[in-house]
Amino acid sequence: MAALFVGCRKAVPYSFEFTHTGCASTKSSGDTKGLFDTEPDSELILQYTDRGLAVTRTNAYLNCVIKQDGYVCDVSMEGNVILYYVHHGDLSADCVCFVERMSSTVSGLKEGTKYVLDYRCDDGVSKQVDFTFEKGLMKRMTVQLPQAF
Repeated sequence: MAALFVGCRKAVPYSFEFTHTGCASTKSSGDTKGLFDTEPDSELILQYTDRGLAVTRTNAYLNCVIKQDGYVCDVSMEGNVILYYVHHGDLSADCVCFVERMSSTVSGLKEGTKYVLDYRCDDGVSKQVDFTFEKGLMKRMTVQLPQAF
């Protein structure tokens, strides 16, 4: 499956490339049957690379406006906190879309430094992860959608 490139807002010097696999399947927003019991777990993965911190999210349900307008991502820093927000623009649709994988690389981090990734996505997932940016870094964690989704 080919990765799609979408627009991202860059907060210099923390530039990144954001890609996603596109919409694998679509359900109306009222049809949430099977969203939680039979689908694979959604994971957030942080990994050290020579280019920066690879941030990957797997198995996400996003607004299906991703088919037309894609998603945008904002990354900024406040001290050692990386504020990372994935969201759709001003438009939305009355359906959800299963996205197998979306990822980006956050640059400008200092090796050996402790950071907190404050990850937020407009599907309701919010996760704060402490990590030290160093060779060998590989953190995988399951993320849960809020009960109200």
